[in-house]
Amino acid sequence: MKKTVLKLGLSALLVTNVIFASDAVPGVNGVAFAADTAKAVKTTEAQSVKGMISNISQKAKTVALTKSDQSFFLLKFTDETELKGIASAKELKEGEAIIVKYTVVNGENIATSMEKAVFKLPAGIKEIKTEELADLLANGKKDLVVIDARPAIKYDESHIRGAVSIPYSKLVKMGDDGAKLLEKYKDKHLVFYCGGST
Repeated sequence: MKKTVLKLGLSALLVTNVIFASDAVPGVNGVAFAADTAKAVKTTEAQSVKGMISNISQKAKTVALTKSDQSFFLLKFTDETELKGIASAKELKEGEAIIVKYTVVNGENIATSMEKAVFKLPAGIKEIKTEELADLLANGKKDLVVIDARPAIKYDESHIRGAVSIPYSKLVKMGDDGAKLLEKYKDKHLVFYCGGST
């Protein structure tokens, strides 16, 4: 019963569209159909959004972001989208934080620029490269403590040999008391690593 009604409904819609489109009914020349309204382009002023990539499709040229409030935001990127600090959109991976400038065109969020969001280190803190850490570990640097700041479940799956698990989320949750977790390492050279831009 439902399939018959659906088939009849679609058939009636197609016949009605053909009648109106062919001007077979007088006095309806000013009627705008959905296909005609799609041609009208409305563009908003450029806006900006930052979030973690929860999904990206190179084929569909779409990227879904999870914002800091845990809401999702869907964008499309095009060949005209400016890529800052990256050679290709293929370099963008799930779990990375990005900043996107976009406009709304026909109700869709179209990226005008995309760039990886890089965490700025506080004064007195420096970044080291993976190779440098590997050398420090290989040479058995005695005052070195490697801290895995990822969630404990990720630490349990795999981690750098000898690393101590102190999840960043735990430090944040503890606030000023989080420093107590690091107190016993105060005379050591601390190296933190994580799974992304945190």
